[in-house]
Amino acid sequence: MHIDVPYDSLVNISLDNLNLHRANLENGDLSGSSLVNSNLRGAFLYNANLERCNLHGANLITIDLRMANLARANLKNCLANFALFENANLENANLEDANVNGADFQGAILKGTIMKCYDIDKAILKNAVFDDKTVWPDKFDAIQKGAIRV
Repeated sequence: MHIDVPYDSLVNISLDNLNLHRANLENGDLSGSSLVNSNLRGAFLYNANLERCNLHGANLITIDLRMANLARANLKNCLANFALFENANLENANLEDANVNGADFQGAILKGTIMKCYDIDKAILKNAVFDDKTVWPDKFDAIQKGAIRV
């Protein structure tokens, strides 16, 4: 089943509460858009631009966000179990209270990112880059998980 999106552009629009399960939005520009509580489970957003997107409460389980731009995105309370964030830009994004069990952040940019996530200890952080402004859960050691402080 395919969903027709009645827009010529996906920039700065509301896609809240939609079922976009397995949607193919690779290389798409959704910057500034709202996907609050939307189901993006298994969606393909490889190399997509989601800068400043509001993904609060979205289902991102097994989503492909490799190489995506999620700078300043709101991912609070999202379900991101086994999501692929490899080499994604999450600079200044907010993942507070997101569930990232099994999520892959290898090589991701996490500078200034709020990473106070559930099951962060079960996420892959090898070669993810963070700085002094990145916020981790209390007593969590990102360097021990393979992340790199810059």
